[in-house]
Amino acid sequence: MHLLIDDVHLWDGTGSPAQSKMSVEIRDGRIHWIGPASQWRGNRATVRVVDGRTRTLIPGLIDCHVHYSSPGGPEWIARFTDPLPEISMRAVELAETSLRSGVTTARDVGAPHGVSIRLARAARAGEIRAPSIRAAGTWIAHRGTYVSFARLFEETDELRNSIKMEIEAGADLIKVALAGWNEGARPQDAPDIPFDKKLLAVAVEEAHKAGFKIACHANDPTSCRIAAHAGVDSLEHGMFLEAGDLEAMVKNKTYLVPTMSVWDAMIYYARAVDWPETRKKRAEDLRQGSRAAVTAAIGAGVRIALGTDAGGGAARHGRIAREAELMVECGMEPRHALIAAT
Repeated sequence: MHLLIDDVHLWDGTGSPAQSKMSVEIRDGRIHWIGPASQWRGNRATVRVVDGRTRTLIPGLIDCHVHYSSPGGPEWIARFTDPLPEISMRAVELAETSLRSGVTTARDVGAPHGVSIRLARAARAGEIRAPSIRAAGTWIAHRGTYVSFARLFEETDELRNSIKMEIEAGADLIKVALAGWNEGARPQDAPDIPFDKKLLAVAVEEAHKAGFKIACHANDPTSCRIAAHAGVDSLEHGMFLEAGDLEAMVKNKTYLVPTMSVWDAMIYYARAVDWPETRKKRAEDLRQGSRAAVTAAIGAGVRIALGTDAGGGAARHGRIAREAELMVECGMEPRHALIAAT
């Protein structure tokens, strides 16, 4: 393929100002040349030209938190237990949906039966239309605290073995969950969790020793505190982060992936399917808590990456633009939201 995107408004994703009247030449799927449109010296008769006037070109988007094995919606959690063939076919379809929304790279941070690992392999081999996928394989969680289809452990040796098994299965990163989903827990509901700071330290050590990054699901105050201080590479959700947690994240260079789209979707479905009033209020409380945490994280200088949690909550796939909008609503400058998304 020989392609010229001509006379386009170009933003390169580095934070530098956008440039007008630029052209980008692509050969065999790779960028060959970038420069002012007036300086391109190729033969227009031999190239497919895309008129870039009135358009803006940005890098492909990165969704750092998806679950292609579930479609999202009000019954998202049940979809993880569908028959394996159904989950597998759906994952292929949802990955293409994600690609069509502008996502060219994604982290699939948890799937049953190793579906995400096989999906990532198929994407790398060019067998499916999908983003480039970094797959975490199956969630790792302490027995009795998370979904039954996670890889469960009780003792330290079991935790180490669980991480090794995911790596051997072909995972690109490790995903641990400190506590169950339960739509988050408010401070007064904060549980004592068996996946404590000592065990998380073991998980971080084991993953890093093998050269792998580790993402940590934390959606209650206790989990957020443990994860923020543990040196994980990314903290997922984090709606109950406090000032000391944010300071630790800055020190440890831990990314926050807030997945704010989940709460928008939860509020929508709370009304659309007429959830009980107590559940509606809980969803609204969590949305406000998430926004407060993100606003504080922005002010504290925490590194933030965009992730929708599409499939892993009520959020649907293909809507990463809304996640960027939510960041701006929380005080992030638009260009920084785009940087976080690219």
